[in-house]
Amino acid sequence: MCDPTAASFGSGAISAIGGAMQASQANKAAKRDYEYKLKVRENRWMRERSTYQTKQVQYQTNLSEANIAAQRAYSKSQSSLNNIRSKALLDHQEDFKSMLKAEGAIEASAAERGIRGNLVQRMKAMNIAELGRANAARTRAMTMSREAYFEHNAGIARKLRSKQNQLFGQVAIMPVPDLPPPKPVMQNVGATLFLGLAGAAFDAAGTRASTKAPGG
Repeated sequence: MCDPTAASFGSGAISAIGGAMQASQANKAAKRDYEYKLKVRENRWMRERSTYQTKQVQYQTNLSEANIAAQRAYSKSQSSLNNIRSKALLDHQEDFKSMLKAEGAIEASAAERGIRGNLVQRMKAMNIAELGRANAARTRAMTMSREAYFEHNAGIARKLRSKQNQLFGQVAIMPVPDLPPPKPVMQNVGATLFLGLAGAAFDAAGTRASTKAPGG
């Protein structure tokens, strides 16, 4: 006949061992899941760093191109202003020559006609005044050209700053790694087995006590 005490302890021991095995399997599964999450986090961080480094290289390239384009625009603007100045100087020289030629013609004509005094001086003054009006017109044109030059350069600077800010906005925020996943809380396999066996022993003791004959 089967000893009920042994049967009770055996059943409890099997249950304790099963519980310990389940705890061990759960620990292994939790560890695998934790390691998988760490690997996913590492791969994601590597991709983000690589993408950001690519953006930084592209940022430097685009920034250099924007600065070069601005310098070209500045140079073109300066060249245009220089051309206007050169033309104004040449025009003044031509007008001055024409003024001298006209003055000579006035004197020659006056001499041939026997004209002298205030009339000749008035004619010369009118000739000089014509040169003065031409110079005044050139001065106004030069002033307007300089104002346009400075305004144009200010527009170039505004566009460059806007482009620089736009490009910097693409790399302004550096990536940071995600927080690591929380470590799994492992079950104590030894304690589970010990408590299970202890419980089985108590149960077996209780079974023995309940089946023991009175006075036995």
